[in-house]
Amino acid sequence: MVTLKDSPTSDHGFTLVELVMAVAIISGAFLTILDLRVKALDDAFDYNNQRLVNRLAREKLDEVAFGLAENTSGNLEVPGKSSVGDWTWNVEIFDESTTDIGPRTLMVTLTLEYPSVYSGQGSGRDTEEIESVTLSTRVLTQEGDALYDYAGQLIDMTGEGEF
Repeated sequence: MVTLKDSPTSDHGFTLVELVMAVAIISGAFLTILDLRVKALDDAFDYNNQRLVNRLAREKLDEVAFGLAENTSGNLEVPGKSSVGDWTWNVEIFDESTTDIGPRTLMVTLTLEYPSVYSGQGSGRDTEEIESVTLSTRVLTQEGDALYDYAGQLIDMTGEGEF
């Protein structure tokens, strides 16, 4: 029996069903990789924003703890941001000492409020959503330290506790 080169029984390639299945598998893999890439970029952006917020909050908390800040609240100047009034901070100082003599133990708590990175996106609202971060530290102070005197003034103003 003689077979011709172009006979219908010879197998020269893929069928249409095989090609459609291959394209579907490759498309699914490509879309999965693309989605992972977008998620990785979003996660990196969120991480950088959280790192900036935590660094600025820690710097302001350290300024207060070392007695360098003059106020208990205010607005932060954020590098690379033009609007100063959006990042507000507030400090609360509590006397946690158990004795009336010796150094004082102060609890310094800072709350930083900042606009959400995703505020106003897709929600149809013009108002910005505010997020906040709270950091605390304990500080031992001696009489004559700036923070000791500052905390004493705060307690005198609020009338809470004795100093």
